[in-house]
Amino acid sequence: MAEYKTTVALEIGAQSVVMAVFTPVGKKGFALSRYARKNILLDPVEEGMRIDYVSHAIGELVKELKLRSQDVRNVVSGQKVFMRFVKLPALDTVDDMTEQVGYEAQQHIPFPPEEIVYDYQLLGHADDGEQEVLLVAIKKDELDELNGQVEANGLHTRSVDCSTTALYNAYRASYDDEGEPVMILDIGSKTTDILFVEGDRFFTRSVTAAGSFVTNSISREFNLGFREAEQLKIEQGLVSLGSGHTESLSEEQANLAGVIRTAMNRLSSEIQRTVNHYRAQYKGSAPTKAYVCGGGASLPYTVEFLQEALNIPVEVFNPLQTLTIGKQVDAEQLETDAAYLGPVVGAAMSGAGVGVFSIDLVPTSVGKERAERQLLPKVAVAGLIALLGAGFFAGVAHKKAEEAQQVLRRATVPIGQLDDLHASMESSRSKYERELKELQTYVGLFNSRNAYADLLRQLAEKTSSVSYWFTSMEPLVAYDAVNTALNVGADGTDRHLLLDTRDTRAGSMVRAVESEDAHKAPQVTALLVSGYFHKKSAADQGKQLQRLNELVSTKFDERSADSLFSFQSANVRATGGHYFLVLDAEKSRGNTLIPPYADKFYMVMPLKKPLPVPSGVEAQPAK
Repeated sequence: MAEYKTTVALEIGAQSVVMAVFTPVGKKGFALSRYARKNILLDPVEEGMRIDYVSHAIGELVKELKLRSQDVRNVVSGQKVFMRFVKLPALDTVDDMTEQVGYEAQQHIPFPPEEIVYDYQLLGHADDGEQEVLLVAIKKDELDELNGQVEANGLHTRSVDCSTTALYNAYRASYDDEGEPVMILDIGSKTTDILFVEGDRFFTRSVTAAGSFVTNSISREFNLGFREAEQLKIEQGLVSLGSGHTESLSEEQANLAGVIRTAMNRLSSEIQRTVNHYRAQYKGSAPTKAYVCGGGASLPYTVEFLQEALNIPVEVFNPLQTLTIGKQVDAEQLETDAAYLGPVVGAAMSGAGVGVFSIDLVPTSVGKERAERQLLPKVAVAGLIALLGAGFFAGVAHKKAEEAQQVLRRATVPIGQLDDLHASMESSRSKYERELKELQTYVGLFNSRNAYADLLRQLAEKTSSVSYWFTSMEPLVAYDAVNTALNVGADGTDRHLLLDTRDTRAGSMVRAVESEDAHKAPQVTALLVSGYFHKKSAADQGKQLQRLNELVSTKFDERSADSLFSFQSANVRATGGHYFLVLDAEKSRGNTLIPPYADKFYMVMPLKKPLPVPSGVEAQPAK
């Protein structure tokens, strides 16, 4: 049943923080009473300072909206969460479903269960009768850190949703009568979330072609820092629509529009790939219309460009169609900001009980508080029973005490029998602990079975380029990137691992490195990735290597929450030879495997979390 109450919603995005206050209108809806938005412009190298900027922005919003000690429904950025679509067998009870989803979370989320918080949403039944489920998870420490900043500014977390599911709730509330299959494009700073809505069906996928991708393209083309490039995009940027469109612009503005169009072509390609994936793998229909929202929707001519590229009607998403607008809201400014408000509108709808999806990622402190509230009534009842029973038990206490003494005098057990029982219990306990330890080892191996696919997927998504391509990926056992440099043989042949290493056995792709502890179980600690640069001249080699160096040291920095690798920018800059190696035709003395238009490169990618050696490979330290 709908329950419209005054609601404060807060979205913490990658490059902005939005807060809105919704008040009830009668018993049938909400009014947008007031809202505010603060931008967070961070250079990628400043990512470690993000939480401080977020806290400051929340504090400013609390003052501007005149809030004090209020409950708030938080929305975290889609890039912070892991979303997986899983199928479950038909189950009888909610408890069975919850237990099975917990098991699936262990299989599909690349972190130990104790390090994540997750929730799920039932999506309906597939044609084969299985239950389709959307699984949403976030790392516990990141969730608690964000919640800490919310509470530090005088607010109290009521619930935590993610931007993708909140946006879906806003769409359902604003466009409930839409019957044709549609696509929603939430163009954020670091990711673009692509949502498909077709009847009761829902599917989503995130791609890295987003606002920061455009900014980085401007930064490279005009040799600007990230902040300067972002400011140039905001003040003068627009998407070129092709021949003749930029004739009225200055040469610099026309060049800027062309660079932005080239970057946006990457986004349109990713969208088309996702449409094809949705249709092929999920038997969905091609969308007949698209809605665009998020920060990317504010870039001039984005709608026109996407309409031309996708060949379907495209509109700016308006989540406020069913809401009343309060008198304090600047209607003119709202026309610009409406594209940012979808997630906070969706959070308000979910809080009122009218959202289709109900995702709640519970921070640790909030979970403890809820448990305590549930326990209070039970404690009160127990206290009342104890009080009422005190008089009765006082009357019979003396008699029962005498009877107990008589029973105690008759209750004697031979000490020898107790000792034997104790020894038997100790033996069983030791056996149980040994078997439990062995079982945990197998569970760890089982949980890591998708790890290499996730590593390869993240590598492909974050390094996609036409300037270089990858040809192989090999796990490295016990590899220490900080103290080991790559090299080549004197004859220039492909003997790149002069690390006292050897193949563990014929046909294995795992390389074993000499370990300090021969008794320690071998683990994969890094990947060796090889491929080719495309070069136009000999001088091009250094530029390509520098670009790859900068790419991995920023996109895979271990401080990045979603990175599965452990690069440290300072280490990469100081000891580049430990991470990168280029082998060209000249150095290899005519190696026919290297064409004249390319250089072969090797790149070591240290893992943030070691992985077990793949099944069937007996990795031994080299001697």
